[in-house]
Amino acid sequence: MLIQSYRARLVVYIILLIFFLLGTLGYSYRYTYQLILDEADNHLVRLKQLFNSHLNAERDELQRYATIVAQDLRLKEYMYVVTGIGGDSQPLGKLYEREFGWLPIDDKLILTNDNQVLVGEEHGDLAAAVQQYTDTRGKGLFYYQGKTGLEVVAVTTIQYRDNIMGRVAVSLFLNQEWLDKNKKITEGEFFLIENNKIIKTTLKTVGDSQFDPENNKLMVDSVSYRIYQIDLPGNNTEKPALWFGLSEKDIIAKLEKHRRFMLGLIGAGIAGILLLGLIIIRNFSRPLNQIKQLTYQVAAGELPALVKHKVTNEFDELSNHFADMLKALREQQKEIEITQNKLEQSAITDSLTGLYNRRYLQEIFPKLLAQTEREKLSVYATLLDLDLFKKINDTYGHIAGDQCLISFAEQLKSESRVSDYLFRIGGEEFLILSVHKNIMEAASFADKLRSRIEDGQVRYADHKINMTVSGGISCAGKGDSAESTLEQMLSQADAALYKAKSAGRNRVCVGATRGWQSVTEPECIN
Repeated sequence: MLIQSYRARLVVYIILLIFFLLGTLGYSYRYTYQLILDEADNHLVRLKQLFNSHLNAERDELQRYATIVAQDLRLKEYMYVVTGIGGDSQPLGKLYEREFGWLPIDDKLILTNDNQVLVGEEHGDLAAAVQQYTDTRGKGLFYYQGKTGLEVVAVTTIQYRDNIMGRVAVSLFLNQEWLDKNKKITEGEFFLIENNKIIKTTLKTVGDSQFDPENNKLMVDSVSYRIYQIDLPGNNTEKPALWFGLSEKDIIAKLEKHRRFMLGLIGAGIAGILLLGLIIIRNFSRPLNQIKQLTYQVAAGELPALVKHKVTNEFDELSNHFADMLKALREQQKEIEITQNKLEQSAITDSLTGLYNRRYLQEIFPKLLAQTEREKLSVYATLLDLDLFKKINDTYGHIAGDQCLISFAEQLKSESRVSDYLFRIGGEEFLILSVHKNIMEAASFADKLRSRIEDGQVRYADHKINMTVSGGISCAGKGDSAESTLEQMLSQADAALYKAKSAGRNRVCVGATRGWQSVTEPECIN
């Protein structure tokens, strides 16, 4: 029987030993795992209490700063003069900077009872938040999302002669510096969450990642964190949320240390048998497993790199053959990818100018239209045509004409933004798809380009060729489909271009329901 052979028996002994080791380690590991998790939970509770105490102290300190400002007699007198008599508020701002510029705050604001901003006019978003908050609460602390991010704001009233003169508000940014400072205090990690995405964190490699905790646990870069949400008074679900977490890496490290200790105790008694078994397994099983794994990877479409070894047995020879085969496959795959990329690029670009062609226009427009609808912006089409291009061809030749087209395309690339799409849609006709807030932005860019072309020259042989360009601009409306929208927009841009040609060329016109206007006129019709 096979079991009677020495090698088979040794394998059986090793298997039994492995099961024994796994059983022993499994029981010890599970028991220790639970103990360490309980310890981690207790530690997390203690850190939570510590941080909440620190956060309360920080808010109390911010409230104290607001109170210091509100109780200053000179400031009250200035407030009385400004609100009661109608004096200039500029001295009040200078007084604040002189007397309270030392306060460790980020933003400050002084409002009258009728919500007039006396100090901090540049913080309009903060003023709006204070007005909204004090409509229901009067004074106190709250969190809100400002231009620079999440802020904690302390508000208190300014009283003079038993009359409330206004309010003072001071705030601190919950920015990266604040997160890093609190990380040193708690030795934990902080996550600022908005729309289920991590927008700021004390981790260095997270970036704009999805925040999807499960059972108060979060996986980030293969590391598990125990997390809980920090209560921010006055913060609602529309504002960013603050979460605190502890890495379980230290817990796993403790478990790993315990596992190694158990392995050492058990391995000391059976070192001889285990050593012999490992030698046999290494000489036979390891090469077979390696080749087996390679076949799985190749079957899955992967082509891993395999280092060739000096041939000492059949396994080394087989492994070297695999290495040669994988190398040849990788080289062929690389050639195929290069060829495919070239084919894809040539299919969507114009061979002369390197700009996109009409085929790519049909492909990219629906995506661009959907993007601008989400962002509440507009897509504008700028149709450009080189003036009297046939005359250039007839005068200097078609090669010179091609040089003019290439030069114009290069000018388009240098003047356009990264987000603009540039097309050559036929002959001397070019198209720019761009996203702008209004028609004036698109018109300004087109006229700037027209001016550059007019001022420049194209050198061909001993000739200096002057060019001008005419343009028509239209905005994407709402069609039954992206295809109909594109057709309508190009039709309107073409009509605008025709109007620019008819008006004398070397100009840009925009399409409008009330007629046509050149961008050089005072106003453009949207």
